[in-house]
Amino acid sequence: MKLQTLLNKEFTLLDKKYDRYFLIVTILIFSILFLNIFEPFNINRWYSDSRIISFLRLSSYGVVVALVYLFTQFPLRKIFRQNTFQIKSFILWFVIEIVIISLVYIFLYGNPLGNFINDFIFSLKYTVLGICLPYSFSILIIYYQKHRTEIKTLQQKISRPSNSQLLGFKDERNKVKFSVRQSDVLYIESTDNYVSVYYSAENKVQRKLLRNTLKNLENMFEDSTIVRCHRSFMINREKIEMIQNEGKKLSVKLAHIEKIIPVSGKFIPHFSEYLPEK
Repeated sequence: MKLQTLLNKEFTLLDKKYDRYFLIVTILIFSILFLNIFEPFNINRWYSDSRIISFLRLSSYGVVVALVYLFTQFPLRKIFRQNTFQIKSFILWFVIEIVIISLVYIFLYGNPLGNFINDFIFSLKYTVLGICLPYSFSILIIYYQKHRTEIKTLQQKISRPSNSQLLGFKDERNKVKFSVRQSDVLYIESTDNYVSVYYSAENKVQRKLLRNTLKNLENMFEDSTIVRCHRSFMINREKIEMIQNEGKKLSVKLAHIEKIIPVSGKFIPHFSEYLPEK
């Protein structure tokens, strides 16, 4: 039962075209270098060639493999509508690719009209031994890249402040002077070289003064609900009670605040979801 569950899991490492191209190029380069440098299976003794001819012949084995994978990973997958794999279908597809490579080798380098069965077994044996290493190497790199991307995405999500997290308000020297829960922040107003941070605490509106600029705070809180709405104001979108649209002028009423805060034209797109469609 566990084996069946495992075989039915999705195999996503070759879903993207980039990853398939990476597989093909890696196998091509790896095969050419590996065959010419290490000369496995005494492959250099299969033919009596000069050094240059031997290099070209050995390299051609890698080129053939790459061309077969280029065919199986793109046109053939499209023909059979194999856009995604389960582990079991991926294994089957891998076996099919090995068989195709073996057959191509027979027709290019062997004698298909001779003892076909023996030639096929011979070709299949060395194809499996030769392809497993570069193929596994490519898949491991793709897995590592995908895993690293997923971890980075998760870290970014975790680092984004939620409504229950504290926002650290830094001064112009990048030092945290105080922290306020995001859900308690109401608005921020610029006053010369300072900003006034208004927030709710103990059912009252409180105010903290901070030496910094709205521009710096805008960059600092770009992933939060605190957004710029005017050259002199930032507001907490979660605290909006009413938006008034009078012609080209837009203003905002926040919870617990009597003050009406203007919205400049350049920041109106931040509030387009609250406005009626034209």
